[in-house]
Amino acid sequence: MNLTNKISILPVGSAREERRRRDRERRLIEATLDCIATLGLRETTVQDIAAAAGMAAGSISQYFAGKEALYTAALDSIATEFASRVAERLAASGNSPAERLRGYVDAYFDATTGQRRKVAVWFAFWGEVRAQPQYRSVCEEHDRAHDATVQALVSDLLRAAGRDGGDAAALAKLVTSTCYGLWLELLTGNPKPSRETLHALAYRQLAALFPTHATVFQAPIRER
Repeated sequence: MNLTNKISILPVGSAREERRRRDRERRLIEATLDCIATLGLRETTVQDIAAAAGMAAGSISQYFAGKEALYTAALDSIATEFASRVAERLAASGNSPAERLRGYVDAYFDATTGQRRKVAVWFAFWGEVRAQPQYRSVCEEHDRAHDATVQALVSDLLRAAGRDGGDAAALAKLVTSTCYGLWLELLTGNPKPSRETLHALAYRQLAALFPTHATVFQAPIRER
């Protein structure tokens, strides 16, 4: 039974409490993302998160079983959001392999998923995956699905171009490495580059990697 159906059969008071709980959880997750992006993962405290959420520090335990559970929920939130945005971009790209690969890269520089604060949070968690098994589990699950998606996209593009698909894994790694590298530039570049500038650089790399379809990757950026 999905959550929508579950709520619909609850008494009015219970449904209201469920919505209130979900709203509080969402506020805490957003506050956690904000604090980690500005203060750092290790420097962020429960008090910082509670203040950002406009809640009492002691009330956090009503919604999450400790700080690490809240952090893991925040990580899972941005991982799920990114996966959803990739799926949306691919669905809107049609059947052309080049257009679909372009849509995949668009997800990195989307106005929602490509925000500096969310990119900062990604790097903060990736820096802790070896020390924190719960973070590693979320990141590894995300990375496996992510790598499978981009490799399939590259394989389709190579077949469409009449090229040997044996290079698909290596080329897919170059695509994702480019996107991650440009994300890092978004955080550390001096002067700070715009998201649109980095998005255009990603397209240039796609055109260099897949010259047969260069015209697709030289088209104007489609903002969403």
